[in-house]
Amino acid sequence: MAHGEPAGCCGPVDTPAPISVTINPEARVNVARTGNRVESLAIGDWHTIEFPIVNTGFVTGLLVIEGDPVPGVELDLPVHELTGVPRQEGAFRVRFDVPTIVDVTLTFSALGALGGLAIHSSLHLILRSHLHSNAGLISLA
Repeated sequence: MAHGEPAGCCGPVDTPAPISVTINPEARVNVARTGNRVESLAIGDWHTIEFPIVNTGFVTGLLVIEGDPVPGVELDLPVHELTGVPRQEGAFRVRFDVPTIVDVTLTFSALGALGGLAIHSSLHLILRSHLHSNAGLISLA
């Protein structure tokens, strides 16, 4: 299986995003990494990570993202309203307290049910953070 190819149902999703989500007609959710990665993120700022939602079943309802707490990382995982259109955009936000590298596990589900096989609706996303590039600089003005 290639990166960006949700297991079991569909071909790769064309996107510049680091992950893609596909929902089949039974409301089973498949989330996959794409060939694109999340660059290192500056600490202290909220960073938005966007992803496409390809809805092959024209499912309506809620798409929920859940994640276990990770020390030093804040996650903003909004609920997305599935409108039944074939493709819509989704996103979540992340903020780091300190420079680090973390493994964030995200689980995607629709209609209140665990999507697909559990392994297909969960994703490990490796994220890293760094100090702002101007942190520690002294202004001589």
